[in-house]
Formats: sequence, structure tokens, C-alpha cells
Amino acid sequence: MKYSRVILILFATFMFSNLFAQNSKQPIDYVNVFTGTSNSRWMLFPGPTMPMGMVRLSPDNQLSSWCAGYEYNINAINGFSFIHAYLMNGPSVMPTTGNIKTYPGPADGPFGSHMWTAGYKSRIEKKLEQGEVGYYKATLYDYDIDVELTSTTRCGVLNYTYPKSDKSNVIFKFLYPQEESKTVIPEAIARIVNDKEIEGSIEYNVDGNDYVVHFVTRFNKSFKSMGGFQAHPYTGTEKRYGEDWKKEVDREENISSFKGFDDCGIYLTFDTEEREVIQQQTAISLVSIDQARLNLTTELNGFDWDFQSIVAANKKAWSEKLNIVEVFTENEDDKVKFYTSLYRVYAGRGVLSDVNGKYTDMCERVQQIEAPVDAMYGCDALWGSQWNLTPLWTLLNPGLANSWVNSLLEMADKGGGWLPKSPSGLEYADVMVAQHQIALIVSAYQKGIRNFDVQKAWDAIKFIQTTPGKPHECGGYVGNKNLESYIKLGYVSNEDGPVSNTMEYSYDDYCVAQFAKALGKKSDYKYFTDRSMNYKNAFDSSTKFIRQRHEDGQWVQEWDSLENHGTWFGAGYVEGTAWQFTYFVPHDYPGMIDLVGIDLFNNRLEEGFHNGNVFIGNQPNMQAPWIFNYSGKPWLTQKYTRNLLDDFFDSSPLNGWQGEEDEGQMSAWYVLSAMGLFQMDGGCSVDPSYDIGSPMFDKIVIHLDKEYYSGKTFTIKANNNSNSNLYIQTAKLNGKPFNSLKISHVDLVKGGELEFEMGETPNINFGK
Repeated sequence: MKYSRVILILFATFMFSNLFAQNSKQPIDYVNVFTGTSNSRWMLFPGPTMPMGMVRLSPDNQLSSWCAGYEYNINAINGFSFIHAYLMNGPSVMPTTGNIKTYPGPADGPFGSHMWTAGYKSRIEKKLEQGEVGYYKATLYDYDIDVELTSTTRCGVLNYTYPKSDKSNVIFKFLYPQEESKTVIPEAIARIVNDKEIEGSIEYNVDGNDYVVHFVTRFNKSFKSMGGFQAHPYTGTEKRYGEDWKKEVDREENISSFKGFDDCGIYLTFDTEEREVIQQQTAISLVSIDQARLNLTTELNGFDWDFQSIVAANKKAWSEKLNIVEVFTENEDDKVKFYTSLYRVYAGRGVLSDVNGKYTDMCERVQQIEAPVDAMYGCDALWGSQWNLTPLWTLLNPGLANSWVNSLLEMADKGGGWLPKSPSGLEYADVMVAQHQIALIVSAYQKGIRNFDVQKAWDAIKFIQTTPGKPHECGGYVGNKNLESYIKLGYVSNEDGPVSNTMEYSYDDYCVAQFAKALGKKSDYKYFTDRSMNYKNAFDSSTKFIRQRHEDGQWVQEWDSLENHGTWFGAGYVEGTAWQFTYFVPHDYPGMIDLVGIDLFNNRLEEGFHNGNVFIGNQPNMQAPWIFNYSGKPWLTQKYTRNLLDDFFDSSPLNGWQGEEDEGQMSAWYVLSAMGLFQMDGGCSVDPSYDIGSPMFDKIVIHLDKEYYSGKTFTIKANNNSNSNLYIQTAKLNGKPFNSLKISHVDLVKGGELEFEMGETPNINFGK
């Protein structure tokens, strides 16, 4: 009997310990930083960064190509670069041993320390590679060097564990190519500050985006020498390897005049003992070397070279972001997908101002932010963000949304009144179309997020929607290219640009109208509301599609509703088809349904999920599964959102996001849809609300921001939830019957509980 009791106690202790271990797992522990790194772009990387970090320090193993950077299936590394952003790259570092080589080598080999053609890259063993929030580690097999990475907002920190050698090196390569864009270095300088510190500046031009990366790098051990290398621009004819290519500049005190060379850099050499650890700390700034040093000392001096403490601080910052939402389910992989997506929402876009608020504007002038502006942000286009980043930021992180609004307004203030649609490098990048940053500003205001100059916001929004676009005097392009045609004709003519811009401009007009309504500007409200109906002028009643139209009003005859033109500025449809853009009316589905006819509208849409016409992997069609909430079949919204969440997203490195994971946009869509929430109009109506779908999880708890919202938490429960029980049967809001397809933002942020009963078959009466 005693033996049985002992066994029972031991078993209970084991089960309790195991349960405790499972329950102690935190949201950051579910993030898989390798997800999608085999099929996604330069801006998606496995290395450490902070939420909205300037430094995104990560291993790379490819040279310039589409989606270059890190490819999970390549078992090699050719450097660790500090910047992974749209139209931006920066210096790369690589520890080696032996004689210096300055060419990284092709990703697919060969390897070998004796071969110049192999370059300085190194093989790694995948089983030894580690990646998690705030930390990355790999062993460089060809040099027997362990490399560990972590970061602060503006600094990258690397630990190198070397073998015994009198030639332990750090190669600091200034040109690291990114994606398909052409990168040129007009000039670079580097110099020794002391035997543990170097500093420098590197000018970059990436497809017209001009910027300078200033850096300060320090080590916890003295280096014994520094050299440099430079290469003439590669034309494809000269010998690329060996001594004919490597032209060293062997000056230790001041290496400069890297002028007119596409590739250049420096290298440092140390004496090391077996398993000796050398730490490198590098800060960057887009303003000056002094600012880089300020970033370095402010963010890192308090850690006193304690690598693990820096990792812990990084993880703490991420926990504060990821712990805002708690999800409960027995499906661990769904948690991985959810928290990995939530992580990507804050990892892809980032701050470009320094710790004291200095930044370099679009005209290369140094500026100083003043309250209420608290940071300047750069990113790829905000095109399509009304369906992902805008509603998620304003719900989970209203303070961050407010900060972004102030950054956009600061750019407009310094750039002659023009809001940026793609503030890459704080420039007016000439990429994508329309002005969906308007939705972020308007949505923030409508949700009570208003710590910005409202009059300045209105002036900037009205200006950009009434003034034809043009090249900016400091580079790039501002405003809408086809606005003149749109205003004159009521649609964008085929001679002027893509007809799909008619749809996008109409939606932006709606957002402006709603802002005007909230501000009591009656004439502006009427003007922009009327203009928001311009989409009807591009609708062909004979085909029931949005169609290309000539200036004289005639329809373009050479036309296919399913042809994807992939255009930005020419005739056709921007990264979409006539089929997809016919459904691009987030502000007026009743109007479009009336034009198409309800049965045809629904039948076409549902067929699109089976024949491939629907594609949520790119911005123009992300709203597709949510449209059924507006066309009388909300159970199909429940069905197709859940199907897409299960089948279209993956936690593996090979798939991840099947489409354009543009700096967190697909991730944000996943997070919202998994919570059973969406905002079709981007939250821009005077009384914004959330569309209701089928929650993926049994329970979701949103911890509301007490600085902006009165509620403490909002909980979403889905009783009897499963992959098959995905249809809403009944619902209660705060214990009272709830039979709506929308919940107002005001009600949600008061806090409370939305409880669903789920079932295997649709309840076609729910929501009616």
C-alpha cells in the first residue's frame, strides 16, 4: 500500500510539474523567427530586432536577387548585416580566421579556406543554429567560430567565440546587396578612434533612395591591426576573385576616400586564445557619427558588456508587446502562427530617428523632433494597410498608432505639405499608389487617439486629395499621379494610368469625407462623399466588372477580367485584376451589390475561393472573405476566414505567408482574423466598428491600453469551438443576447466579454 501511495505521489508530482512547465510558456516562446524565411522578402529575417527597431541584425546567405537576404535552405552564412528594410541596406560583418578574403562568395559554393573563389562565407550545421526573440546563434563551421546576436533599438551586439589564432578577423563589408534593387556606395570613410573603437560613414543610393549610415563600433578587446579593401564597379568582364580583385588600402589610422567604388570595407585582426569571446557593439545613425555614438552610449553603457542582460532587455520589450493578447487553445501550432504573426507586425517597420529625436529629412537636412512628435518611422508603402496594420495598431497599441500619425505629419510639415505614402528612409519613395496612410490618421482620430495636431492633419489630408501629384524637389514622388484625370473625368482614364486607382482614390475620398464629418466641415463632407462614388464611373454594366475606360468614355476592348497587369503606373490594374478590383469598394458594398446584382455578386465571390481568383496574399484582395458579411451570407465569412487561417498560413520556414508579407501586413491580417475581428472601411467611419467573424481560439483576452481606453480587458470566447465547429450559432455581449455582425469600437474598448456558441452547420439567421 505504501509503495502504491509513493507511486501515486510521484506520478501526481510529475503531472503537476509537467503542467506547470506547459503553463509557464510565454507568448515570446511561441514565436518562430524562422517561419517563412524560405519564401519571403528581405524584410523578413530570423535575427534579433526590437519592436520598431532601427537595427535589424540578421544573418544573410544570398547575394542580390528577389527575396534575397536569408534563405533557410542554404546551409551557409556570408555575413550579418544591420539593416533589413525596404529600399535600405547597410554594412555587414563577418568573423573569420586566417588570411583575409574580401569577397563573400556565391551562395551555392564552392567552400574551402584555400580557394579564393569560395569567398569568406562559411558553412553552418542547421542542427546547431538557434533563433528566438532577441537572440540568434550559429556556428561557422569553416572557421570554428560561434556567433551570437542580440540588439537594442539602434545597436547590434555580436559575441564571437574564436579558436586559438593570431589571425582572428572581423570583416566589415560596407556594401551588402538587398533584394533586387541596385545599391551603389558613392563614398565611405572609416577611421580608428582607439585600439578598441572605430567609426565611419557610408553613403548609399538604393534605387534613388539616398541616405548615409553613420556607425560607431567598439570591442571589449584591443585589435592589433586594421586594413581596408575596395573594388571597382563590377561589369561582368573583369576577374572577380583573388588578388586581381582585392585591392587593399593598408592604412591603419584613417581609411577614407572609398570614392567611386561599388564595394569597399575594412577588416580588423585580433590575437585570440582557444574559445575566447570577443564582443562587438555597433550603433548606427542616419544623422552623424556623433549621433551614432550617442545611440551607442545611451542604449548600451548601462549593460557593461553583459550580453545576456541585453538579450533579457530585448525579450522584456517584446513581452510587453506580445502579452497584450492572450490566446487559449490546445492547438500549439496555432499559437505559434498567432504569436509569430504578432511579432512580425512590429519587426518589419521601424524608427529612423535617434535617441534624442534628431533625424535626417527627405532633403538631407538634420531636424529635431518636438512634442507631440516622439519618433520618426520609415517603411514600405502603407498601401492596403487599412485592412491590417491600421485596425491592429489602433486596437492593441493606440500609443504607437498615435506616434506613427505624428511621424507622417512631421514629414508633411518638412516636405511642403505632402504626406508620404511610402516613407522609406524618410524619403518620398515612388512606390505603390493611392494614399492609404490617410486611413491611419482618420481611424486614429475616430477612435479617440488624438495626441496630434488635428488641424495640421486635416490640412495635409485635404491637400493631398485635391492637389495633383508631382516629383518632389528633394527626390521621389508626392501625391496621386492620376488625380487630375480622376477629378476631371470622375475616373482614371486608360491613357493616364490604372483604372484600379479609381477604386482606391474613391476609398480615400470616403476616409476624407468621414474625417470632415467628424470635424463638422459640411461642405467638405458632401464634396468628398460625392467623389467617393466615382468608382461607379468605372463600372461596365454589360460585363458587371470594373473596366478600363478611355478619355472619351469608351471602354477598352482588348480586355480580360482575370488578366493581372502587375502595373503601378501604367494602364490596367495595380497588382490585381478587374475581378479583384470589382470587389474593392470597402466603403460602399451596398452600392456595388446593386450594380452587379446580389446573386451574381455572391456566386462570383464564392467561386473565387475555389478557382484561385481570390488571393489574400496581396493587398487588393485581403478583404475578400469578409465581404459576405455585407452581402447577406455571413456564414461564408466565417467559413472562408477559418479555412484561410488553417490552410493559407504555416509556421514552417518553407511556407509561412503565401504572398507578400510586406513588413507585417499579412501577419496583421492573420492576427485580426484569428481573433474574429476585421474593419472593412479601415475604421474610418465616425462611429467605427469591427466586423464579426469566426474566432480561431477558444478564448482571447485583449489587454486594453489604459492611457487611451476605459476598459481593462475585452474577452472573446468561442464555446464548442473546433476546426469543424466554425459557425456562429448564437452570441452574447456582456451576458446579453447579441445578434449583430458588428461590434462598435466604443463598446469593445469599454471592456467586457463577447461570447459565441459555435456549431458545425451555419446558422443563417445569425446577424440578421
